[in-house]
Amino acid sequence: MVYHGADDNASGTAALLEIAEKLISKQDQLKRSVLFIAFGAEEQGLLGSKYFVENPLIPLSQIKLMINMDMVGRLNDKKHVYAGGAGTFTNGVDFMKNLGKSLGLNPIVHAGSVGGSDHVSFYKKNISVLGVHTGGHPQYHTPEDTLELINLEGEKLVCEYVFQTILNKASTPNNIEFINQD
Repeated sequence: MVYHGADDNASGTAALLEIAEKLISKQDQLKRSVLFIAFGAEEQGLLGSKYFVENPLIPLSQIKLMINMDMVGRLNDKKHVYAGGAGTFTNGVDFMKNLGKSLGLNPIVHAGSVGGSDHVSFYKKNISVLGVHTGGHPQYHTPEDTLELINLEGEKLVCEYVFQTILNKASTPNNIEFINQD
């Protein structure tokens, strides 16, 4: 049986590539490095992200914020985008709400609600996180999770939301401090 995975999580991988390409044109504004990684084996227990935090390419102390995009391709008509973990960095909740509204989104932002995707591995290492998704649907983990159901215009909007977040957080010399939400 084929599980296409268009939303879970080809949408997140496509968003990662789009945002990385877009950020290149703004690299002169950045005050910190941005590392883009697509992890594998999330469904098998976060194996890829767990491996990374146990065997990091750079010291974990240099990683200030991990943004995870898992299932960002099904923005609904109400334009709900979910952002969990926004309270793990200073003013994160207000920032994510205001940014989303300015882009025409209806963000549902949680200080905690870190969730169960790859950003959890970073949160457990006291690194600020943000988990972005557009919500569940009946096609989750089924062969019906196909490209035809992806809201391409909606995904572009979610990409802009994450891009603007990265640009803002990577363009400031201010330190991003971890705030525990347990």
